[in-house]
Amino acid sequence: MGEWVTREACRQIGTWQQGGLKVPPVAVNLSARQFQQKNLEASVRDILREVGVDPSLLQFEITESLLMNDPEGAERTLRSLKRAGVQLSIDDFGTGYSSLAYLKRFPLDALKIDRAFIRDIVADPDDAAITLAVISLAHSLRLKVVAEGVETEAQLNLLTLHSCDEMQGYYFSRPVAAAEVEAMVRQGRRLTRSQNWALAKPAVLLLDDNEQDLSLLEDALRLEEFEVLTASSAERAFALLASRPVGVVVSDQNMPRMSGAEFLSKLRTLYPNTLRIAITGVHNPEATANAVNEGGIHKYLSKTWDRERLRTEVREAYQRAAGTH
Repeated sequence: MGEWVTREACRQIGTWQQGGLKVPPVAVNLSARQFQQKNLEASVRDILREVGVDPSLLQFEITESLLMNDPEGAERTLRSLKRAGVQLSIDDFGTGYSSLAYLKRFPLDALKIDRAFIRDIVADPDDAAITLAVISLAHSLRLKVVAEGVETEAQLNLLTLHSCDEMQGYYFSRPVAAAEVEAMVRQGRRLTRSQNWALAKPAVLLLDDNEQDLSLLEDALRLEEFEVLTASSAERAFALLASRPVGVVVSDQNMPRMSGAEFLSKLRTLYPNTLRIAITGVHNPEATANAVNEGGIHKYLSKTWDRERLRTEVREAYQRAAGTH
């Protein structure tokens, strides 16, 4: 069955090319049994020669756990496939056990981040941090990164911001027949940020779990030239950050579940160009130190409701942030 799938994929590539289509690489999953075949390289070469397609247009996807069952044997097999001219990627990266020492030895072209990390990337900063770490790791090894399971514009925005090379998922398309794939390629369909994101001016985001304080903060900035967004939880704040450009975040320090210092620290990792202002109504030197050290804050303000000072500080921070977006 594995040979049949590979042959049919190559035949489809050939059919598209005969129709004048500029074909991108087509990915085929290799099963464990197929990967362990002694004659795998010869079989692949025979199929490529029989069908007559460019080997670089065929990409084999191998799971992380499959590679680590026998790293030395896997390396030999991968190198033999590379000699055949095909591309290679690790599928579902992050769900199995990887030895980085072996990973750098494998002749790979791409890592595919498993959808389990992408699903909650917008709302869960820990999943986001893992994803960004994989992107950084892959790029340091000169590998392309593909994110699986992208289903929303917010996921697309965050991944694009952090230089993920390619994405796949229902946000682009559900699985379709070959004729529909051909139509997409001819139309040049691809994932792009929305026009709204490209044209939007950065906003100011206010985060405070106290609805009354949040209302007072919003009212103090009501007449400024920037749009003001509000959130009463860190989860909502992260969702807003992924939905549109934000230049400045003003965060309360004393919040349940996730402190202001922790929120600003995660914000610093995910959105390093967004200026961070901490605000509190409680004098707490330790919280202040944490906000400065972990959150890398731009300003630390007291909730004295000096509206003019708040407006001045946020306005200056916004002008500075707007110049970097």
